[in-house]
Amino acid sequence: MATNSARCQVCHREGRVSACSQCSLVNYCGRECQSTDWKAGHKILCSKVPKAVKKAEEKIASFQLSDYTTRNVGEIMVTEAVALRGEIVNEHEAQDMCWNAMDMSPGSPAKLRLILRALELFPLSTEAWGMLGHFYQYEVTKLEDKKKRTAEAALAMYDNAILCARMLNPTWSEDRSNELPWGEIENRPYLRSLLGRATALKDAGKRKEAIAQAKKLLRLNPNDNQGVRKLLCTWFLEAGDSEGCTNLMRKFKTDHDTSMAYADVVLQYALWRKDDAVENDAKQALYTAIKANPFVPDLLGGNIEKDDDEEDSYYSPGDRKEARNYVIGSKKLWGRYPEVSDWVKSQKFPNDIKKPSESDLVDLLKSGTEIQIRCINTDLDGHDRKESTLTGTQKRSKCIGCALETFHWPRQLNRPHEISTDILVHNNDFHQEVKWRKTLYTNILEVPYWELYLQFYMDDPDDSDSPAAIPSPMIAGHAKRVELSSSLSCKICSSPHGRFCALDHDGTWFYCSKACMKDFLEESEPTFFDLQSQTLEVHASRECSINTISLDDAFCVAWQHMPNLNSVDIFIDQSYVLRRDYNYGSDGGAKKLLLSPSVLDLFLEKTKSHLVSFSFRLDDCCWEEFKQMTDRCRSLLPLGTMPNLKKLDLSNFGFDDMETLISCLSTQLQALTLNYVMIGPVLEWTSLDVNVFVAKLSQLKHLVSLSLANTKMTDHHLKELLPRLKSIRCLNLSGKFGNFDDFNGHWQLTDVGLKVIADNCPNILSLSVDDQPKITYHGIRSLIQKCHGIMELDLGYAHVNRQQIEEITSTLKNLLLLRVSAYDSQHSLENAVRVTEGRLVVCMASSGCLTVKNLSPEQKRNQDDSMAKLEKARRQWYDPMICNKWDGII
Repeated sequence: MATNSARCQVCHREGRVSACSQCSLVNYCGRECQSTDWKAGHKILCSKVPKAVKKAEEKIASFQLSDYTTRNVGEIMVTEAVALRGEIVNEHEAQDMCWNAMDMSPGSPAKLRLILRALELFPLSTEAWGMLGHFYQYEVTKLEDKKKRTAEAALAMYDNAILCARMLNPTWSEDRSNELPWGEIENRPYLRSLLGRATALKDAGKRKEAIAQAKKLLRLNPNDNQGVRKLLCTWFLEAGDSEGCTNLMRKFKTDHDTSMAYADVVLQYALWRKDDAVENDAKQALYTAIKANPFVPDLLGGNIEKDDDEEDSYYSPGDRKEARNYVIGSKKLWGRYPEVSDWVKSQKFPNDIKKPSESDLVDLLKSGTEIQIRCINTDLDGHDRKESTLTGTQKRSKCIGCALETFHWPRQLNRPHEISTDILVHNNDFHQEVKWRKTLYTNILEVPYWELYLQFYMDDPDDSDSPAAIPSPMIAGHAKRVELSSSLSCKICSSPHGRFCALDHDGTWFYCSKACMKDFLEESEPTFFDLQSQTLEVHASRECSINTISLDDAFCVAWQHMPNLNSVDIFIDQSYVLRRDYNYGSDGGAKKLLLSPSVLDLFLEKTKSHLVSFSFRLDDCCWEEFKQMTDRCRSLLPLGTMPNLKKLDLSNFGFDDMETLISCLSTQLQALTLNYVMIGPVLEWTSLDVNVFVAKLSQLKHLVSLSLANTKMTDHHLKELLPRLKSIRCLNLSGKFGNFDDFNGHWQLTDVGLKVIADNCPNILSLSVDDQPKITYHGIRSLIQKCHGIMELDLGYAHVNRQQIEEITSTLKNLLLLRVSAYDSQHSLENAVRVTEGRLVVCMASSGCLTVKNLSPEQKRNQDDSMAKLEKARRQWYDPMICNKWDGII
C-alpha cells in the first residue's frame, strides 16, 4: 500500500507510514509496530468484527419475533412495544453485557469481545450496535488523519443500531413527533445511537446532515440530557448560521455552561459585526463566559494537544481541564473566527491597566463575583508567602465549604474595608488548598477582565445577596399592582365582580368568569384561585408555563378578598427557586418566585384566628433559598400560636435551628407532615435536635396523622413519644432515600421500634418504614399480630418471602395496599393478590403497582374497588380539611 507522512498508531513517531491493508483505519511505521498492535488486539477488529457484523446483519434481515422468548414485564417504565409484546429475554441479557462493557477500558480487546458477544446473543441489540459505532469512532485510533475514515465505519454501525431500534419499536419511525424522554431507561440506547450518528456525520464531513440529525434528536428529547445543544450551537456557527444558533440559544440558558457561553461570545461578536447587535452584547456574553470558565481565553489560538493520560480523566465545571477539553474540541469554531479570539484577548487588560482601584476590587469581592487575582499573598497569620493566582470571593455564601461547621469566617470582613489594609480572599480553586488568603493592594499584580466585571456585575442576578432573593423594587412593583387591582374589576370585560385571581406573566389579574379567562387557561398548568373558595391554592409545578409566580400578590389578595379563607395549599417546584436549574418558561425566560418575609408574616397574622390548615410544600434542594425568603423561617412563627390550626405541612423546609421549628407547632395540631425537613447549617438532625423535637411532639396529644421522613427517629425516641400519642392512625417513619452505605446514621429504626408501635398504636391504619433496612420480618410479625386494622403497609427494604407475605395477608384482613422493595419473586406477590380475592394492591419500588393478569371478574371488581379507595385516601391526604385520610373509607 502507498505510504504517506503521518503518525504511527503504536510508537506515535511521525514519518512515512502505511495503513493497515484490511481496515485502513490505523497507520504503522513498520512490521514491528504492526505485529505489536495485531497481538495487542487489532486482530479482533480486522478479522473478527467484519465477520460478526456480517452474520448479525443476516440475522437482522431474517428476524422473526417468534424465534425468541419473551416475558411480561408490565407497562411501567418500558417502551410501547415492550408493553405490547413483552420483553425479549435475549435483548435484556445483551443489554446487561453492554452495561458491563461500558465500565471497561476504552479501546480494550476485552471490551470489543464483550460487545461482539452481545451482538451474537441478540443481533438486534441497539446498544451493542451503538457501542460498536462508538468504538470505531473514538476508540480505534486517536490519529487525526484517520478521523474521517473511522467516522464512516462508525456510521454503518449507528445505522444498524437505528434500524434495529425501529424494527423492535415500530412507532419510532423517522417522522416521529412524540417525545422519547431520556428519563425512561429503555429509550436511551436509541437516543445514544442517534447522537452517535450525528457526530459521525459531522466527522465524516457531512455537516448539513449532522445538523439535521441533531435537530431531530432535540425534538425527541427536548430536555437535552445528552448535551446536543452544545454541539448544535458550535455546528451552526461553523456553518455561519447565526440565525439557527440564535434560535437555539433562546431555548437554553448559557451561563454555567462553558461550551454554550463561549459559543454565545462568538455569536454576539458575529452579530455585532453585522450590525445586528452592539459591542456591549458581545462584552456581556464574554462576562458570562468568563464566569463559567475563566481559563479558556488564555488557551484560545494555542497549539494544544490532548495527552493520552488526560483523555479520560475527570474535570469539574469551571476548572482548567474543562477549559483545555473545550478548546481542543472547538478548534474548528475558533479557527473560523480568529478575529473573535483576538478581540477576547484584547478585553483582558484594556488600555493596559492591570487592575481596578482598591475600592472597586473590594466591591467586586464582596458582591460574590468570583474573580481571579494574581498577587503575592500569605495565610491569615502572615506565613506561607508566595506569588499565585487566587480564584475567590469575600461573600460568605459563595465560599466553598461555607455550610460546614468547621468553616472559618474572619471577623475583619464584618467591618468596612479601610484603604491600604489587608484584602482577604477565600480561594475557591480546587487545584489549590481551599482557604483564606490575604494580600495588600500594592502586592496585586493583575486582575484579568476586571473592566468587564465592573461593567456587568451589578446587573447580574446570580451575584445578588441571595440566589432567590427578591429585589426591593420588584416587591414594591408587585405590591403596587395588587393595590391598583383592589377593585376586583375583570381584566377582560371590566366587570367589578372579579371571582378568579390569576398569577400571570405580566402581573396579577382578576377575572369575573372562566369564559373571560380562556386565553389564560390555555397556559400549561396556569396558576389561579377562586376568591369564593375556602382554600388559597397555588401549585407552581415544573410543567407550569407561567414564568413569574408572586406569592406576595397571592397572600395580599387572599387576606383582602377571600372572606371564606380557612386553609392554604401551596407547592413550589425548584425551577422557581434555584437559579442554576436549567428550566425555563414558555417564552424562554428563567422562572422565578416572588416572596418576601414581611408579606408572609403579615398574611399569617391577618389570618391567624381562622386558618385551620396550612400546607406549604417545597421541592428538593430549596432550603437555603427559602430561608432567605422567610427571614430564616422566622416569618412562619405565627403558625405556632394559631388557636384553630389542625393540619400543618412544611415538607422540605430548612430551619436554622430546632427552636424555630418547634415554635411553629401548635398544640392543637391533628395532622403534621415534616418530611425531609433540614436543620442547621449542615442540613442534618443532631441527636440533641431529635430529643428536643420529640419533647415537643409529646405535647401534641391530638395528633391523628404524623409523617416524619428522614428525621433520624430511633427506637428510644418512639418509646418516649408513642405512649403519649394515643390517637395516631397514620404514621410515616421512612428513612433517608439513597445508598445504605452512604447514610448509615439515618436508618435508626429496628424491630424494637416496630414492637413499640405495635404496643402503643393498636388502631393504626397506615404505616411506612421505607428506607429502614435494619427492620426484619421478626419486627413485622410483632406488628401485624397486634395491629389488625392496618389498611396500608410500606415495608420498604425489609425482605419478605412467600410464606411471610401469606402470613401478612391472612392476618391483616383490611389490608388494601402493601409496598415492598425486597421479595423472593413476583409470583409470590401475584399469588397474594389472588388469595385476597383481589382486595390487596401490591406496589413494588422498582415498577409501581403490580398488574396481575387473568383475575376472575369478582377479583377484578375487588381490585378496582381497592384502587378507588386508595385514590380517595390519596386525595384526602392532600385535602386541607381532612386530618385522617381514611375518614369515610373504613
